[in-house]
Amino acid sequence: MEDVCVVDDVLAVEGEEYDLDEFEGYSMEKDELESVVGSPWKLRLRLADEEGRGMQIHCRMSEDYLDIRKGMNVVGVLLSTSREFVQLAAMTDFCVLDAVGGPVWVGDYPYLDKDKFLRTLGENGIADSLVDIVYDDKEYDEEDDFFDEEEDFIDDGHDSDGNDMEEEDTGMLQKLK
Repeated sequence: MEDVCVVDDVLAVEGEEYDLDEFEGYSMEKDELESVVGSPWKLRLRLADEEGRGMQIHCRMSEDYLDIRKGMNVVGVLLSTSREFVQLAAMTDFCVLDAVGGPVWVGDYPYLDKDKFLRTLGENGIADSLVDIVYDDKEYDEEDDFFDEEEDFIDDGHDSDGNDMEEEDTGMLQKLK
């Protein structure tokens, strides 16, 4: 993640962005902007891959996002009509894996089964490679790091309701490997 900030409008330019630290104590229930103008604050994430391709995503601000920091690793689902992903057709379900206290899902509508998605990331080694990046690069330093409890969401073979994970449910994501 190259940057994280808060904006009042998705069209806001760089000078109209607010630092996330300014929203300490924020809650969706008491969103001051929404009470005044009828539209809530929005979280803005600037993301980039290893090849330098970037994107910006927005969603309604939530108190769940207050511990997200620049440099954390984000995974999500990107769709394209071409195998080379020259142009994106859609994007959804972004997850900040190394947020303090566990993974934080960013977005207004979760479309994926979150437990199955995280399990597949673990099975494919994607979560492990992101852990290596964080510790090798020392991009940030947090005492209570999420990856200390990685097995809680990846290795138990069950979703959050205790149901067994079906192999065919993760088949499409395994193609990412």
